[in-house]
Amino acid sequence: MKTSRIILHIDMNCFFASCEIAEDPDLLKKPVIIAHDDPFQRGIVLTASYEARSFGIKTTMQVREAFQLCKDIIVIEPDMELYSSYSDKFYQYLLTITKKVEMASIDEAYMDLSDYQGDVVTLAHQIQETLLKEHRLPCSIGIAPNKFLAKMASDMQKPLGITILRKRELNKYLWPLPIEEMQGVGKKTAPKLHSMGIKTIGDLADLQNFNSLKQKLGHIYATSLHQRANGIDDSEVDSSGSDTVFSVSNSHTFDRNIYEEKILKDTLKILTNSVANRLQKKNLKAYTIGLQLKYANFRQINRSQSLENPTNDDYDIYKITEAILDENFEEGLYDVDNQRDSTCIRLIGVFANRVVELKEQPIQQITIFDNLSELEKKAELKKILDGIKQKFGDTTISQGYYEYPDNRKQNTD
Repeated sequence: MKTSRIILHIDMNCFFASCEIAEDPDLLKKPVIIAHDDPFQRGIVLTASYEARSFGIKTTMQVREAFQLCKDIIVIEPDMELYSSYSDKFYQYLLTITKKVEMASIDEAYMDLSDYQGDVVTLAHQIQETLLKEHRLPCSIGIAPNKFLAKMASDMQKPLGITILRKRELNKYLWPLPIEEMQGVGKKTAPKLHSMGIKTIGDLADLQNFNSLKQKLGHIYATSLHQRANGIDDSEVDSSGSDTVFSVSNSHTFDRNIYEEKILKDTLKILTNSVANRLQKKNLKAYTIGLQLKYANFRQINRSQSLENPTNDDYDIYKITEAILDENFEEGLYDVDNQRDSTCIRLIGVFANRVVELKEQPIQQITIFDNLSELEKKAELKKILDGIKQKFGDTTISQGYYEYPDNRKQNTD
């Protein structure tokens, strides 16, 4: 009986620029950047072709800086309608191979090919060649036994690479990498890990003092990073087209670009409280909690965290999404022309996927890292709240918050 999984992560190379080149082949092999341009060159580089990158041009760099590095760059105004149409072509093509496809963002997707009967490496080459020949879209592909390793593998050879990452090869290919290159470790988490002497992914995998990591990052986030560093990731490919997938979500679109962290986190608290209450009212818990962000430069991301034990707890949902927000947002600064940078947020959303009815959920797995007294307190509190609601009505009282007491706060930057 086949028990191992085969997951592919397909990552489009320089996607926005690739779409423009697909529309205009004369741009091929030229230094192209996608950015809002104006006479003062205040725009931010959204994507740069590899030819542009060879001059040192990077994403989020100002256009004026890019021109200082290469006077011959070609600036193209972003066309999100065009990019969305190419993203849909990409997605529809993958669906011809399997229905188990998860779009992680506009330019990347996961595929679960565990049931595929043929040679997966040959299929990966076919996918890469078809996307390039039929749609003129280059991509890199990672092949691994789980989503995390597949994502890490797809980053190892760009452009047009295909990388297989097996668990038995982690010491050779994954563990020597700097901790900053690990998916889920961003600009705020890396310094915390450095302060603990964790410089590489291998250092994290070999960490003996888990409690110190938990104090730095919080239990859920610390557990996830430590497991992934050891090649463990049980999260499933969420195929949005499947009738069996059910999710609860809520989002808010701001009427202006938001760069203040406090506004985002206050909004996040309201959204997580709403999602938690809806889960509780439907008698559901979720194994996957995620955050959706839409930036002022039209970029959109969906990042999620899978759990060993499902939850509908507002605090758990908030801490997971807060950690994701911390890694993908940094308060911007006004530039000399009073323009905002590309980190500004226009929409923030919270979603809960892979939900189960409470009667269906398995017995909670308690580990040596769990605080038993804390679990007992939460269970007792839920019993009290349920009793009050049963006697006086559902709207009488509910778990919610705008600020947490000090003893529930985690360490933050």
